[in-house]
Amino acid sequence: MSLYKKFIPSFYYKNIFDIDYRLLKQRGIKSLFFDLDNTIIPNDVAYIDQESLNFLKQLEDDFQVIILSNNSFERVSKAVFGLKFIHLCKKPLKVGIKKALKKFSLDPKECACIGDQLFTDIFGGTRMKIRYTILVLPILLKSDLKRTNFNRKIAKYFINRIKIKDPNRYNLVLREYNEYCNSK
Repeated sequence: MSLYKKFIPSFYYKNIFDIDYRLLKQRGIKSLFFDLDNTIIPNDVAYIDQESLNFLKQLEDDFQVIILSNNSFERVSKAVFGLKFIHLCKKPLKVGIKKALKKFSLDPKECACIGDQLFTDIFGGTRMKIRYTILVLPILLKSDLKRTNFNRKIAKYFINRIKIKDPNRYNLVLREYNEYCNSK
C-alpha cells in the first residue's frame, strides 16, 4: 500500500455526534477508540462537558469506548471522568494502540479509530490495521499545541498527494476537512 493511502480515512464526519454508529455496529464494530484533544474537548479545556460525557456513556451500551490520547496521565485521567483510557499513546506509533488492543483483548477488525488528526489518529489507526478510521473536524484549532501544528503540516503534504492521486476519495473524506483547517 502506498504511504499516502494510509492517510485516507474510511469516513469523515463534522464531529463525534454525527458519526453513524448504527452503521458501525451493523458492520461488526465492537470498540471505539476516541482521541481526546480537539476530538472530544478542545486542548485547552480540562474536562469533558456533560453532554459529551453522557453521549460517550450512552455509546457504551453498544460499544466498548476507550480514549486513546498522546497526552499525560494527569491530563487524561482528570478529563475523562471514569471512561476507559490509554495515555501517552505516542500515536502514530503502534505502542499505544497495541497496548489498548492487548489490555482490553480486542481484535483490530472490530475497532474504529476516531480523531481530528490525519497524522496521529488516521495514520496511527491504519498502521495498526484498525478496521475503520474516522476523521472529524478539530473542535478548536487555535487550542492546538505546537507539536499538533507540526503534525498538521505533515498532514497537509499527504492531503495534497491524495488530492492529486485519488481526487474522488479526497472529495469524499478530506475536502471539507482540508478547507476547514486552511481557513483558520
